[in-house]
Amino acid sequence: MHASGGRNTVIDFWRGLVLVIIFVNHVPGNILEHLTPRNYGFSDAAEAFVFISGLSVALVYFPKLAQSGMLDIVRRCFRRSLELYRMHLIMTGAAIALFSVGYVISDDIMMIEAHGRSAVFEDTARGVTGVLLLGHQLGYFNILPLYIALMLWAPVAMILLRIHVALAAAVSIGVYLLARADVLALPSWPEPGRWFFNPFAWQLLFTLGIFAGPLLSRLRSIPYWRPAFISSIVLLVASFVIMMNGFGLAPNLLWGAFNTVDLVKSDLGLGRMLHFLALAYVVTQLRFGHVLQGTAIGAEMMRLGRYSLPVFAAGSILSALGEVTMTLAAVKSSASPHIFGMVFTVFGILGLLLLARYLEWKKKGSTAPRSERVGKSGLVSVSSGRLPH
Repeated sequence: MHASGGRNTVIDFWRGLVLVIIFVNHVPGNILEHLTPRNYGFSDAAEAFVFISGLSVALVYFPKLAQSGMLDIVRRCFRRSLELYRMHLIMTGAAIALFSVGYVISDDIMMIEAHGRSAVFEDTARGVTGVLLLGHQLGYFNILPLYIALMLWAPVAMILLRIHVALAAAVSIGVYLLARADVLALPSWPEPGRWFFNPFAWQLLFTLGIFAGPLLSRLRSIPYWRPAFISSIVLLVASFVIMMNGFGLAPNLLWGAFNTVDLVKSDLGLGRMLHFLALAYVVTQLRFGHVLQGTAIGAEMMRLGRYSLPVFAAGSILSALGEVTMTLAAVKSSASPHIFGMVFTVFGILGLLLLARYLEWKKKGSTAPRSERVGKSGLVSVSSGRLPH
């Protein structure tokens, strides 16, 4: 479960797998997106991303709270938020450049209008300012702004948790309820509306991840409780049946359940959150992560998880490139954009695996003894750039 350096390798595995799923989901129209978990249950990779991030933050920072003090933890989290902000701007800028080139070549107006891009291309000055202020976020590029906000919330949650778990839970639930009542939200600009991911709602799942950190450190594993396991299985099966519209027997089942079960994504509907928690509990009890991390694929996923920030950034830029190339395939050739998208996605995943291998090689080279690095001036220190902390 733990590497020699103290890292939780199971968390690395799940983080890496989530990054692959996010990449597949963010190449719109490719066939492989029909195989991802969001098609078979209420939650998707976003819930896993946020929960794992909260868990990782707690494992790294919570033990240091008593040693380093509150101000040091606040400083570390703020510095991490700035790092994420910088990466978000790089990713968004690269995507805008790709969609610009895609529009010039394909003459397809959707390249510069779909997924919130029109605000940037119709009024560039206001659109770019909105991007800089995080008031405007392109579709598929709105996860890091959420995470930036959650990193600013992290020290508050950990300080409250250190005082008493009940206090932290009460504050987090209270903020969530205010968000669900449309009292708390961050506005969009220059276009009207608000952030797609409401951080005041999503902080609840992030805080649950923070709660799980000290628990996992103390117990080393989540205890088995039969009623919880059975209830989780029932919820997972029910959500699968609903997502399948009763296997064709009830065509409007999913549509009817959307409001009844509270599946809204922007404000983290309870149905989505409970489904994820049930899924996380089941896979933890069945020890899927422990089993799979010992396989060749598991080793690759753990490597992705260790370098999650550069991998996530590369995957986001590749997903934009994938959308552009799929559009060009549809406009400029007779190739099926869906098949082309599937091939692109497969090679994109391979590219992410190679990137993680390269980053690991660079890191090993930079940490080798000086005598081993004589004549290798090209090897420089590379931060692992992990998303969670």
